[in-house]
Amino acid sequence: MSIYQVHQPSSGSGDFLKLKDGDRVKMRIASEPAVSVYKLGDKPRYAWAVYNRDNEKVQVYSAGISIFKQIAALTEDWGEPTEFDIRISRSGSTINDTEYIVTPVKESKELTKEVLAKVEEVDLIKVVKGKWLSEYEEDKIPPAPVMEMTEEIDLDKMPSDEDAPIDLDNIPF
Repeated sequence: MSIYQVHQPSSGSGDFLKLKDGDRVKMRIASEPAVSVYKLGDKPRYAWAVYNRDNEKVQVYSAGISIFKQIAALTEDWGEPTEFDIRISRSGSTINDTEYIVTPVKESKELTKEVLAKVEEVDLIKVVKGKWLSEYEEDKIPPAPVMEMTEEIDLDKMPSDEDAPIDLDNIPF
């Protein structure tokens, strides 16, 4: 047996599925997508309740636009992503070299009644502090950012040292 079949990288045992460099996870999307925004001006993030086939656990998976587009591209030939399993692979460890690849799984098993019941327990909108993507498509109002400024900053009252002398010993190079 190949080492690639024996070794299974960790994909998180908590409520959120997190992929690290080298991880490959087989899952079934078990909900419609939710959309959220971390802070004002950020691109949206998409989230699903998923059944992680590798650790046999219902989790929340949150991803960016590139993964959403890859999943969406599968729907033309494969149908709704709740009807088949997918495998997501991650390679890279920095923002500049990380790549995700989403592939459909040829032989997929249906989710059991027990798993579907656990999926129903996940309050995805509350967990990701977002809204259903279908709701966003209807009203075109993005969800409120997760992080909000708690007080306004008056730039005119900010201290300034633009006229202060420059101490060259404080420059680190």
